[in-house]
Amino acid sequence: MTGDQLVGTWKVVTLKTTSGGKVTYPLGGRPEGFVSMTPTRLWLLFVDPARKAPATPRLTDAEAVAAMKAHVGWTGKYTIEDHPPEGLKLTARVDTASSHAITGNDRVYFVRLDGDRLTMKSPDTIVPMTGLSSVVEIELMKAD
Repeated sequence: MTGDQLVGTWKVVTLKTTSGGKVTYPLGGRPEGFVSMTPTRLWLLFVDPARKAPATPRLTDAEAVAAMKAHVGWTGKYTIEDHPPEGLKLTARVDTASSHAITGNDRVYFVRLDGDRLTMKSPDTIVPMTGLSSVVEIELMKAD
């Protein structure tokens, strides 16, 4: 696999985290969203489809808190290197994020491509929706 094969748009299929042996799905069992990749930049936006719409265009404090916990979004430039046997190692430097807890940090994933399916698995990393250090596993399907 080469980094060129990652370029394009990918639809999220699953987003799973594991912390202390406990598996969770921070955005529900069937999150919605996409990862788009150019040769140098990655954009990611995932949301929980069960999130509730606000009562009005102006969110209450409670609605704003719920919205923050029901999505993750970030972008950054990335590099790719071979990393057998895990596949490719993708390291993205987050320059803008919905949670400033990850802005300015690196997000590392080991990626594998199987046909039109892309899997990304992190070492322990902070998960913005939970604040926990967890292994993040993302399964994506080619969208374009």
